[in-house]
Amino acid sequence: MKTRINLHSPVFKILLIFLTWRFALVVISFLAIHFIPLGYKDRFLGGGLTNYSLAPGFFAWANFDGEHYLSIAIFGYKHLEQAFFPVYPILMSFFSKPDPYDLFTSLVNSTLAGLIISNVSFVLALIFLWELIRIDFSKKIAYLTIILLLIFPTSFYFGAVYNESLFLLLSVLVFYSARKGKWFVAGVLGLIASATRVFGILLLPALLIEIWQQKADFSKAFWVLLVPFGLGAYMWYLYLTIGDPIAFYNLQRLIGEQHQPGITTLPQVYFRYIKMMATTSIQNPIFQTVVLEFLVGLAFFLLPIYGYFKKIRFSYLIYAMIGFVAPTIQGSFSSTPRYVLILFPSFLAAAIFVTKLPKLIKVVFLLLSFFVLIIETALYLRGYWVA
Repeated sequence: MKTRINLHSPVFKILLIFLTWRFALVVISFLAIHFIPLGYKDRFLGGGLTNYSLAPGFFAWANFDGEHYLSIAIFGYKHLEQAFFPVYPILMSFFSKPDPYDLFTSLVNSTLAGLIISNVSFVLALIFLWELIRIDFSKKIAYLTIILLLIFPTSFYFGAVYNESLFLLLSVLVFYSARKGKWFVAGVLGLIASATRVFGILLLPALLIEIWQQKADFSKAFWVLLVPFGLGAYMWYLYLTIGDPIAFYNLQRLIGEQHQPGITTLPQVYFRYIKMMATTSIQNPIFQTVVLEFLVGLAFFLLPIYGYFKKIRFSYLIYAMIGFVAPTIQGSFSSTPRYVLILFPSFLAAAIFVTKLPKLIKVVFLLLSFFVLIIETALYLRGYWVA
């Protein structure tokens, strides 16, 4: 019996949307390589300068943090790499089976493994995100949420050697499992998520709220308490290996002066960015990064609040708000345009907001977002700091 492909099924449409996005990134990559000079020639380039130069269209997707994931996958943790959580590089290593004595082959295989994990995870995340949103909202809102996520200025990280895609998949599956009353699955996936990124621990309060919202029997839902054990296992590993169970936090202050000791309040961070925008020259390459960080920092504070009035589930909104605020306590929105990629409830709120805009404004907004995505992707691929 022949199996027919349903061209109208959500899965097929989402796959088509994803492939269109992925093709656009390939085109941007080709143009960037031919028309944009390298930002750095001595650091941050995937595979190192020599290997990057041999195949920039391939190794460029492992620039910046991708270099650390490759290093961990091939050699294990080295000095100052403990900020990168273990699940993603472990999977890379498992599938690539690297040989430290054959470095070039290991770099190729590990990069390929990372790209496959990221892209497959992202497709699955989009499919389950659609299913999750459809529990409460229309198809139109579900598809628009996915489109907004894809054209967000830093969405290219979902297709790079970064753990954003894997974590998005895990977090969406956690909420989807909880909504279906599969608490054991939600707890186990949450445990893996908290060993994938520190943000995974934020799934616990969200799940506790979800239990309360569903009026679920805690004797069946107690499995959500597994969530912290992924983070706990990694902290125990850090304690045994380097004597610092929170090295992933402490190391943040060593990577840039934007991270301040102690706790900084959100108003202080906004004031700092307003001051930077007023005193930084527009010709300075860092100016566009400061502006993007400020705008994202403002939008992703307001979106969960807007979502509350639009009846987005409270457990989702708590996750989105805490997920946005937590990284800012070190006094900066540095990397916020990347961190917010996993906060799908905020993109859901954005979709609801955008649907209500006049058609012309909506089109302009979508085109502007895609235009910024083109610029940010091109800069990242050529070794310029984006987020």
